[in-house]
Amino acid sequence: MGSAYRCWLSLICLVLVGCCWGSPALAAHSLPSTVAEAAQVSPQLARDGGIEHLSLTVARQRLEAIAEAMRSIRLCNRPNCRYRDIAVDVWPVDISIPNGGAEPFYEGSIDAIIDRPSGSLDKAHYRLQFRQGRWQLLGGEEVSDVSSFFFEGDTYEVFSAYGTRSHKAKLADASSNLRVGYRELYYRVFDQGQERLH
Repeated sequence: MGSAYRCWLSLICLVLVGCCWGSPALAAHSLPSTVAEAAQVSPQLARDGGIEHLSLTVARQRLEAIAEAMRSIRLCNRPNCRYRDIAVDVWPVDISIPNGGAEPFYEGSIDAIIDRPSGSLDKAHYRLQFRQGRWQLLGGEEVSDVSSFFFEGDTYEVFSAYGTRSHKAKLADASSNLRVGYRELYYRVFDQGQERLH
C-alpha cells in the first residue's frame, strides 16, 4: 500500500511539472541567470543575430587608428610629402530607413591635407561605412589646383585643369607614377578597402 501510494504521488508530481513547464512561475526562476548573462555582455561589443554591434566610441577609436596609420604614408620621395591635419568623423546610421536592414551601423569620413611637391596643399575627403564588423573605404576625392580625382571603391576618375576629358581606370591598372593618397590608403592601410583586423 505504501509503495503504491508513493508511486501515485510521483505520477502526480510528474504531471504537475509537465503542466507548469511553460508557466510564468518557472520562467521567473530562469530570469536571474538571463539578467546575469546580459550584465556580462561588454557595453562596447554585443552580438545580435550573428552581427557585432560596436559602440560609437569604439567605432571612432578604430577609425582614428586608421587615421594614425595614414600619417606614416609617404606620397612621394620628399620626406614631408605626407598627409597632415587629419580629422575623422563618425555618426550612427538611421536603421529605421526602409530596406536599411540591421547594417551598417556607422558611417564615417576622413578629411586631410596632402602636402605635395607642387607647393599647393591638396585636399582629401574619404567616405567610409562600418559593415560586417569592419570599416570599409567606399570612395572619396582629392582636389588640387590642377586636377581633381574622384574614387569609388577600386576605381578612380581624374579631371585635369589642362584638358576637357576625364580619364577613368582601376587603381590596380594605374601606373606607378599615379601619386594619389587614396591608392596607398586602399592597399596599404586598408586591405583592398577593408579595415585590417589584427
